[in-house]
Amino acid sequence: MTHSSAPSAAPGALSRLEGALKLRYLGIGFIWAWIYGSYETFAVYPERVGIGINADESWVISATVVVITMFATGLLLGRRPAAPRRRLALAASIAAAAGTVLSALPASGDTPALALFASGLLTGFGTGALYVLWGQALARLDAESAEVAIPSASLVMFAGALVLPYLPGFAGVAATATLPLLSGLLLWLTYRDPVVAWEGDEPEDGDAPHASVENARTRSSEVGRTLLPAPIARISALVLLSYFTVGCCGALQQGADKPFIVLGLDAPTIIGSLGGIVLMACFVLFASRPRFDSLFRLIAPLIVGSAALLPWADLWAVFLSETLVSLADTILTIATVLFVTDAARRGLVNAAAGVGITQGSLQLGVLLGNLAGSAASPLASASTTGLFSIALGLTAFFALTWLLYPAERDRRASGSCRGISSDLAGEHSDGAVHVIAGNLATGTGAEGSRETTLEAACNVLAEAHGLSGREREILGYLARGRSQPYIREELVLSKNTVATHVKHIYQKLGVHSRQELLDLFE
Repeated sequence: MTHSSAPSAAPGALSRLEGALKLRYLGIGFIWAWIYGSYETFAVYPERVGIGINADESWVISATVVVITMFATGLLLGRRPAAPRRRLALAASIAAAAGTVLSALPASGDTPALALFASGLLTGFGTGALYVLWGQALARLDAESAEVAIPSASLVMFAGALVLPYLPGFAGVAATATLPLLSGLLLWLTYRDPVVAWEGDEPEDGDAPHASVENARTRSSEVGRTLLPAPIARISALVLLSYFTVGCCGALQQGADKPFIVLGLDAPTIIGSLGGIVLMACFVLFASRPRFDSLFRLIAPLIVGSAALLPWADLWAVFLSETLVSLADTILTIATVLFVTDAARRGLVNAAAGVGITQGSLQLGVLLGNLAGSAASPLASASTTGLFSIALGLTAFFALTWLLYPAERDRRASGSCRGISSDLAGEHSDGAVHVIAGNLATGTGAEGSRETTLEAACNVLAEAHGLSGREREILGYLARGRSQPYIREELVLSKNTVATHVKHIYQKLGVHSRQELLDLFE
């Protein structure tokens, strides 16, 4: 009996842990790790000179195909919202893995050259399709889980940066080829979750508790007909211009083929990636308004700094420039996925279309930037001021992105408890909240009367338990079943601030969960 029950307890505990952390949704990080393993190490392309995507001609095929795949897959899936594409996920992961293996073949003779061309097609299609499918999957998460899962996925890439440089030859190719397979496997596991609305159009729990799945699918179809709203178009243009500048700097950077290796590790990538993850975590936790336009204020100086350091041949300037690029790349990659999936969750854009268009624009910027930088290299070396002129031109060019800076949308009218006359709570005792809540539960009076009754109940609880003004305000949202992300958006507070207020409200009211708090109003 003892031996038979022990094995079942461990899987149950692991299942509960995985369900709480939603580790399966970190699978997009394996795509990011694959990009690093393929283009920032020598494992897949051992014969090329230098590190970087423009150091081998084969990257052009893959980069072109991935742009086409992202745009096409996003638009096609966006116009036909339906259940998860399991076959597409399987085909994409296998294609990316097979293409990675073919990429490692030496480029000598007609057959290897054909295999190299096929590898570009397979890796471009596989990673592009997986990326769009992951956008759909992440849009299913609630806002709180998404804000944890998407930045945490970068830790997978960070772990790859610590391991992949030590795996040259067959081990490196095998490890890199395994990454898209793992990503596809985790994506498949997300398909086992209960389907509420696959395009992220179902409102957050508590914001519209009576909305049906059928209504969510109807809204999804309506969103599909408007695939590119203005905010998504601006974000797409921003990332395209940003990555064009970054790609051009990477191709022109003097000494870029001299990797900064510390104990076998690529120091700029390690520092930039870890710094980007930390900054994004702080932004999500403490920013009063975690929006793309606010975050871009941090990203823009990093890209400008990288361009400004371009003419300097000093190795430390190159090191700083590459670190800034890695930092900006990490933040911008996370931010783009995070904000587009959030827009899809709110029903503002189709998830597949939003991710496909924004990420396709990102990859297009990388492609065009590297091609432009490679073409400008002879001009930069033709004169002593050539690189300075190009750096100045890039800085001026990037300044145009501010013309596309997404304006903040109009804020909705607040549904909080503020503005209610204090005399509603006038003579109520601590026990009167149950009478008030009873009227609310039975639906006594018209809708306005119900709202007034709820306000009175909030005031009674606030006075009886010593809630502060802000806690009283948040209690009103919680009593209406609003989620913490909704409260953050309405009150323009950080995630950490709202969580702290909710914790204090629970402690003062003597409840331990959202349901227990709602029970006070029944």
